[in-house]
Amino acid sequence: MLSNRFPYIVMNNKNYQKICKLNTTTFINTSFRPGDKIRIQKTLTQKDLDAFSNLTNDHNHLHKGSSTKRPIVHGALLNGLVAGLIGTHLPGPGTVLVSQTMKFPNKCFVGEKLTINVELVDVRKILRVKFFCVVEEEKKVVFEGEAKLVLAKDC
Repeated sequence: MLSNRFPYIVMNNKNYQKICKLNTTTFINTSFRPGDKIRIQKTLTQKDLDAFSNLTNDHNHLHKGSSTKRPIVHGALLNGLVAGLIGTHLPGPGTVLVSQTMKFPNKCFVGEKLTINVELVDVRKILRVKFFCVVEEEKKVVFEGEAKLVLAKDC
């Protein structure tokens, strides 16, 4: 389903509108199912990396371009994109991270078009999602993992 507010989001969850308005209620009334997914596409620029470097004080030379090497995107920035999807859209507001595993099997370079995917795997007291970021043009996974989440009762 596409939304005017978030035209880049694709979901197979019929409760999309309900999920986006959950900031005043709890998740108890929302029916999540294993297999619910969300996906965005994003191309990170050198300006994005510079802003992230300034925010985190991570000025590793790998994140700056040179005449012979392309800048590498911070792994924490990729994780932040995934966290944004989890905390805002699926499962959404009220989600609290309990644990996370992650791998960076390939480098992600500035200017590559990323597809960031989050899928709900298990819906119990602790929710489990899997995620991955792919540069589809090159058919390479640059970030993947799994997270366990709980839903805060006071949201």
